[in-house]
Amino acid sequence: MNREAVPLIIGILLPVLLVAGVVLYLSGYDITIFLKKIDIIYYLVIIPFVLGFLVIIIWFRREKE
Repeated sequence: MNREAVPLIIGILLPVLLVAGVVLYLSGYDITIFLKKIDIIYYLVIIPFVLGFLVIIIWFRREKE
């Protein structure tokens, strides 16, 4: 996949997912119930790894350019 396609895909999918979430919420489906079932300790463990992974990706992408 080329570099120009990724922002296009994100730009198309993000609004569609947000609108779908709002429509599901207004029609009575609570999609956050799955996130509420997960203990808070798992979020505290996973978030630093995700942020570190994003920093590594940004770091290596800048060295290539």
